[in-house]
Amino acid sequence: MRILSWNVQYGKSVNSGSDFSRTLDYIKSLGNFDIICLQEVARHMTAYCTQEQPDQCQLAQQYFPNHIALWGSGYSWPSATSNPKDRQEFGNLTLVKDPLLDFKVHQLPQPAALGKWQMPRVAIEACINSKMGPLSIINTHLAYHDGNEAQLQLEHLQAIELDRLAHLKYPKAHGPGCFQEGYLASARILCGDFNFDPKSTHYQYQINHGWIDTWKHSSPVQIQPATCGIFDKVQWTQGGHCRDYFWLSNELITYPVNVSVDSTTDLSDHQPITLEIHF
Repeated sequence: MRILSWNVQYGKSVNSGSDFSRTLDYIKSLGNFDIICLQEVARHMTAYCTQEQPDQCQLAQQYFPNHIALWGSGYSWPSATSNPKDRQEFGNLTLVKDPLLDFKVHQLPQPAALGKWQMPRVAIEACINSKMGPLSIINTHLAYHDGNEAQLQLEHLQAIELDRLAHLKYPKAHGPGCFQEGYLASARILCGDFNFDPKSTHYQYQINHGWIDTWKHSSPVQIQPATCGIFDKVQWTQGGHCRDYFWLSNELITYPVNVSVDSTTDLSDHQPITLEIHF
């Protein structure tokens, strides 16, 4: 199984303006993916969308017709267009080729933070039918401007994981209609832009709670490569550093994985990351 995670910065490149179709063309050039997880995708937002590409989610569906598009935004505001169905939204997009069993959008906490920039954030969960059984892939993007907010979001994601484990241990009764057993993931992959580096307390929180960093799992003696700030030295004055990850739940520890970072493209301030996991 091949999965891509990329904060695409709504198609804004470091040196040549915004063009989301260019970003999608680049993803296609990277080969076939079973799952594509994108962060910072925009719909009908004049601050981020061009007149030619007002709906980036719709455009992605056109580029990947064999994938199912799963969309999650932390908000949905009226747009400036004459169509009331056009909503201003900004969030995460997951494109799934594998048989989709279930899909959820988890709203992440946003505590009051006086004087700090905040935006509503979500985590998209796709449950697919993999060779090892139902598998959950969560695509998320955590807070940047407030470390306390990011910590609460990590704790919320951990609560979601503990809920999965509890339901595996204590299965509910099977009933009719909406009371059916449904699809419970036997393992989970968590990916996205986490906005923390490997030396942070947030990173250590993940390790302490049993999450496996796929890079250190697959390449324990190699330094984790930069996933952000390689080309954009204006936003990221510290230069290249890591803040994007693939995490595995403990059930996946025995499966061979390979993680790679594309350090060549400047189509975003972040770099595409690919996970290959062999079942």
